[in-house]
Amino acid sequence: MARPPNADGQRTRQAILDAALALFADKGYFGTSLRDVAGAVGVRESALYNYFPGKEALFEALLEADSALKSEQLSVLFDTPTLDSRQLLERLAEFTLERFMQPRQQQLFRILMSDGMRLAREGRINLLERMGSSRQELQDLMQRLVDEGFLRDEDPELLVMQFFGPLLFWRQLQAAGATTAVVRDRRTFVRAHIDHFLHGAAVQGEGVPVGARRTTEPAIS
Repeated sequence: MARPPNADGQRTRQAILDAALALFADKGYFGTSLRDVAGAVGVRESALYNYFPGKEALFEALLEADSALKSEQLSVLFDTPTLDSRQLLERLAEFTLERFMQPRQQQLFRILMSDGMRLAREGRINLLERMGSSRQELQDLMQRLVDEGFLRDEDPELLVMQFFGPLLFWRQLQAAGATTAVVRDRRTFVRAHIDHFLHGAAVQGEGVPVGARRTTEPAIS
């Protein structure tokens, strides 16, 4: 069978991306040169410019590829009819944590934490756009759950923040090497998180305002 047109070029481009990801994660974006990337791939530095005009474009390509893959994976989840909101949200949370555990995701996270914010502040990459690539789809999902009566009527952007905030904090704990039960037992964490998201963490009871402290009546002797 004949190889697809430009198959060698596609393989070389992917090899460049893979090498850049590993080097950026290990040495940092600013500590890595295009010569380093070329050496890891086994090509001349000048050959890299056939694929990427510079280091910033190379990093943008890494983020873009990651965003495209995430959108593709999420679309399968979002296109499923909603019969049970808890089950859907648990699957979304589990998908998110499993994705955080992938080696490529861990490498990208290290780069973003060490150099991503500086690059964004300097206007050298559009980090906000890349990190928010699926934000609209997530807001649409929350709005759908509101419209179908599964969630309270709130701003879908706020619901997205409330849902993903604890997951992002879990990612930071895991990346820092935490060994707490929350990090070790992902399944239990997901269930507890969905409970808090659906019902809120405030104590509620008959005659007790939400957020008020529940008091214990003194025993009658």
